[in-house]
Amino acid sequence: MATITIILVAAFAIDRIVNGLFFLLSFNDDLRPLVTEDAAHPNERASRTRRLIYAMLSGYLGIVIIAGILKVRLFEMTAASALGDARPNALVDTLLTGMILAGGADRLSEILKAYGGASGSEKKSAERPIEITGRLVLDQGRADPASRDQRA
Repeated sequence: MATITIILVAAFAIDRIVNGLFFLLSFNDDLRPLVTEDAAHPNERASRTRRLIYAMLSGYLGIVIIAGILKVRLFEMTAASALGDARPNALVDTLLTGMILAGGADRLSEILKAYGGASGSEKKSAERPIEITGRLVLDQGRADPASRDQRA
């Protein structure tokens, strides 16, 4: 249970740090289209670039910082009791733990958005007035009821 808690807290920390970096980068006019999502004008290329930057930053934080420097390694924590004296390979354990944390941070971000973590741009788009476009044709028939019976 403690291992799951550590992984969830680390994934949450990675997600918040990466989103905080995106927030800071959004103040730069040149980088703003790459790191912000515009609900009114979705851009597939910008979305892919944002996902790539998110994956690289979260992977770096997970592999280098948390698993490498802080030595929070998933298989070392779980296999310590199961294998006895045998220890898993540190490099493989570091890489896999970092990838699990990066993937967990991405999924955790999606869960947070689903449970009310909508950004300000999504709230603004919901408040826009309804716009109806199309063609309306009015039939100017006679006002007497006899003409209505003849059409039916």
